[in-house]
Amino acid sequence: MNARASGVLGAVLFASASTMGLCPGWATSAAWADAPTASAEDRRQAAKDFAEGDHAFKEGDFRQAAESYERAYHRVPHHSALWNAARAWHRAGELARAANFYARYLREAPPNARDRNSAQRAVNDLSSRLARLEIHATDVGSLKLDGEPVDAASVYVTPGAHVVEGRTRDDRPVREAQTVEPGDVISIALAPPPPAPPKEVAPPPPAPPPPVHGWSPVVVYFGGALTLALAGITVWSGFDTLSQKSAFDRSPTPNNLSVGQQKETRTNVLIAASSGVAVLTAATALLLVDWHGGGSHEKAPEAHVQVGAGPGSFLVRGEF
Repeated sequence: MNARASGVLGAVLFASASTMGLCPGWATSAAWADAPTASAEDRRQAAKDFAEGDHAFKEGDFRQAAESYERAYHRVPHHSALWNAARAWHRAGELARAANFYARYLREAPPNARDRNSAQRAVNDLSSRLARLEIHATDVGSLKLDGEPVDAASVYVTPGAHVVEGRTRDDRPVREAQTVEPGDVISIALAPPPPAPPKEVAPPPPAPPPPVHGWSPVVVYFGGALTLALAGITVWSGFDTLSQKSAFDRSPTPNNLSVGQQKETRTNVLIAASSGVAVLTAATALLLVDWHGGGSHEKAPEAHVQVGAGPGSFLVRGEF
């Protein structure tokens, strides 16, 4: 018996079973005999799977029946197997699967298909107890719903939490989670994530400020010379004061007393001045003078200081 004759015989047997109310609905295995792209082996196996589905349906094993009808459809796609699978899943209580197979049957069956109205009524009834996800994928493939491949943009799901995921062209994962209630129609958009912003390049650190050069050592030299000069004048003033004291001791007149007091005051002022200059010179030498020349190898200018002192006079002259 050739494959076409076998298919016709299967159709006759199925039609007989349908008239006795044993099968889930109208379908014909002869459709596989007419499938031009299916191999003889695929047609034979599809007819066998379909017959196994009929047997399981009659026995009340609706899940097994649905799986058999699905195998028949995958071997040789035909809307008859979709209708029978939908009815079997419906009887098994798998409402979301049943609604999706009803919807697929409505998409693929011809306009004059016998069970279109029944399928539409079933979808309308199940819609109030299920939710529907409208999946819009832009440049995203390998779509999955809760880990199972998705073959349609509109999918019925049971109320609760669901995850839609896919992968971009450069194999990056895209994922959206959604919780739905009965009767919901939710749109889910899957799109590649925006490109990562370019990494900001840190600006170069600011240039260090130019080194601050301290004062020239000439200042210390000048301060030291001034300190020595003041010290010398102070010593001279001290001796002069002692001399005036001797004059007062010999002749304690008011004039000698006044002159002695003036010289003593002058000596005290000179002591304070020479001490102050000495302290300032030392502080300048320690804190303000750049003894290394600021890193420069240029020769520092030479300083010439001349100091002169005499009775009642003091001279300091410098050349820099």
